[in-house]
Amino acid sequence: MRVEAGAAAFVACAVLAVSGLTALPARAAGPGTPYDFDASGSSDLVAGTPEAASASGSVTVLPGSTAGPAPTGRRTLTQDTGSVPGAVEPGDRFGAATASGDLDGDGRPDLVVGSPGENDTSGNADRGSVTVLTGASGLTAGTSFTTGAHWGPPDSARLGTDVEVGGRRRRRPRRRDRPRPRYGRQRLLARLAGQCHRHRPHPRGRLRPRGRHRWRRRRLRRRRLRRPGGDHRRHLRHRQSLRVHGRPGRSHGGFGAHVPPGRSLDVGDIDKDGHDDLLGGQPIAADAGGRSGGQITIKRGHPWGLNHPGDTVTVHQDTDGIPGTAEAGDALGASVVLRDVDGDGVLDVLAGLPGEDIGVAGTTRADAGSALVLRLTTGLTVASAQALDQGADGIPGAAEPGDRFGAEVAAGDYTGASAVGLAVGAPGENSGDGTVHVGADGAAVFIGPATAGTPAGGRLGAVLAP
Repeated sequence: MRVEAGAAAFVACAVLAVSGLTALPARAAGPGTPYDFDASGSSDLVAGTPEAASASGSVTVLPGSTAGPAPTGRRTLTQDTGSVPGAVEPGDRFGAATASGDLDGDGRPDLVVGSPGENDTSGNADRGSVTVLTGASGLTAGTSFTTGAHWGPPDSARLGTDVEVGGRRRRRPRRRDRPRPRYGRQRLLARLAGQCHRHRPHPRGRLRPRGRHRWRRRRLRRRRLRRPGGDHRRHLRHRQSLRVHGRPGRSHGGFGAHVPPGRSLDVGDIDKDGHDDLLGGQPIAADAGGRSGGQITIKRGHPWGLNHPGDTVTVHQDTDGIPGTAEAGDALGASVVLRDVDGDGVLDVLAGLPGEDIGVAGTTRADAGSALVLRLTTGLTVASAQALDQGADGIPGAAEPGDRFGAEVAAGDYTGASAVGLAVGAPGENSGDGTVHVGADGAAVFIGPATAGTPAGGRLGAVLAP
């Protein structure tokens, strides 16, 4: 538990510390800039509410503006919106995970949405699906897919539990009879129960229709057969692809990393050696080597990848200089993000502790929640740490039991000023209505259901991006 007294200012951490330094280069929206769906040059805030409307789910897109995410131009997406594939059904959990990238190579960012509770037409419950909404359609049309025949039993596969986009596909030599998209296409990773699969874009820049997806698993199998004993990780490393999952003995073209299993992940080149490092959050004791308060782990990347022992840094609330004390249920690492929040050119960590108890005026607010900002060095050490709490140092609201502030964290350029703003979700606020707190343009912005257009009990702030 931590007593609310000297928590660092949310505003200073998120924006002022950046804007007080040398200005970063201005950045306009480029080809496929993730999450800039209106081409304004600022990141839009995407909030998934999978528990809304009897868990049928929805996704809200709040456009970035000079004052941060704004309700003007807000879009609420469901499976009944426009030509969005599927239909609204209780338990689908549309919006349980989101990601963005240019998947069709048209220069516009597309939105990927997971629906792990989707049932199929053959009676398989919770088979799950992933929907890709194209930027060209204004996020009102696209395609969807579910599990393939080689993925194991479809029942309870829960495809769409998590989705990620990254790694632009290398262009092949142009053929006269095959037009090439203007921009490189990105790949989609979709996670189901214990596995992770990669969607391969159509060679002509179109998204493959249902039933015609091609997956890297087949190529990796052939490679192992051609080269007995060969290391397929090398192939993946050269493709700039990383997948981490938890089912022993079932790599599906992925590879293991010598770190504890993580409930949340992010990657970035912290030490600036040209190789991405891995950040993982282990919020529960089973993942954190018995540490009941949770922890985060940073794994240094090398030219040969991450599958090596050593070069691992672990941080928890009993680490020197970290605010608070590690206690059962704190859930440090429930959500993690890597961003340069202070403009020094080195990536920093934003991590949530939704189970943190906060002491206010002599009373304990159980599961009020908190978040930590860890400023890192290129040596993967923590230079300084700050705690972010509701009701302290400019953060709106008050620490209340069950708010679970920090259940989800995100960071993006929400103002278009090349300044990193931080977003922290509190899905338990007001008996489950939820809120999002955003540091943008030198002020802390409070986004509630009225601003986001989410229903009562929708748990706004449970899923945030970027």
